[in-house]
Amino acid sequence: MRHSRKKKSGRKRIGKKKINNYSLYFLLIVSLIFFIGFLFYLDLTAPKSKIRRDIEVYIPEGSSAYKIADILFDNGLIKSKKIFIVTTKLLGKEKELKSGYYLLSPSYSIFDILDAITQGKGVRVKVTIPEGSSLKDIANILSEKLNLSVERFIKLCNDKDFINSVIRDYKDFLGSHEDIKTLEGYLFSSTYYFNKGVKEEDVIRFLVKSFFYQVRNNIPEYKDRLKALNLSFKDWIILASIVEKEAKVNEEKPLIAGVFINRLRKGYKLQSCATVEYIYGFKKPVLLYKDLEVDSPYNTYIYYGLPPSPICSPSLESLKAVLYPQGDYLFFVAKGDGTHFFTKTYEEHLKVQGMKK
Repeated sequence: MRHSRKKKSGRKRIGKKKINNYSLYFLLIVSLIFFIGFLFYLDLTAPKSKIRRDIEVYIPEGSSAYKIADILFDNGLIKSKKIFIVTTKLLGKEKELKSGYYLLSPSYSIFDILDAITQGKGVRVKVTIPEGSSLKDIANILSEKLNLSVERFIKLCNDKDFINSVIRDYKDFLGSHEDIKTLEGYLFSSTYYFNKGVKEEDVIRFLVKSFFYQVRNNIPEYKDRLKALNLSFKDWIILASIVEKEAKVNEEKPLIAGVFINRLRKGYKLQSCATVEYIYGFKKPVLLYKDLEVDSPYNTYIYYGLPPSPICSPSLESLKAVLYPQGDYLFFVAKGDGTHFFTKTYEEHLKVQGMKK
């Protein structure tokens, strides 16, 4: 009987050994399958080509991972649509996909492509807005460079609700009584890089943000200076825009600013040719007397005080010039070389005009 029990015990050990071997074989097979699958996955996420060739693709707003996979596959940028979708979901990037124009290459891996699309690394367009540009000038530049609508850009910059939605972030700059009716003058002139396909609203918000950023960081004392000059923030920008258009050299800007501030204090009309040219929308070679008779609130030959709004985007130099005006002059006359004669009395002014003739 004892001998019989030993045989049974031996059979059990052999059975357990076989089960353990089967388990080991199963684990090896599963591991091999996973390993092969992983290699297959790596191959499908790897670059489709080793050759660098840029391809511009457009991803519409609101595109899902499935839609983007179709676009990428149709443009020969990925090997598998399913792998792109799976990878996007595994990495939790579905809600981070951004629309726009992208410059991608078949030499990019799926991870590289996902990084570009989720980070918004689209096609960048260089745009330069010169100092002294009017709203119309800026709209035309952006239309040419970014294919934006001139009409929509201008309409938004004059839309009360949109203006309020933009300006409310900068109320600490403005007095409680100040009402901004146009964003002209608040679109900072500089060189920018925008994503191709950007919307008018986003460009406007960025230009306004740039304006207030430049003021805060380059002219931090502006509030004290405005208080000393008894000017509002809005008055400041309007005056600076006029100085910008009247002055040809930066050195004269404080003098020209001084002339206008002195005339305001004495109750004189500004009589700025730049404001009249703004009405016509272009610079005339010579302003005739009949040109000065046009009835417009921007005609400072007819109306006292400042025009209703800025006439262009002023530079930092013009903004600073208004805060630090120089001289006790009341008149200036162009010499013809970009500089001016400055005089204190009307008699002197007439004399200089006679000398020019």
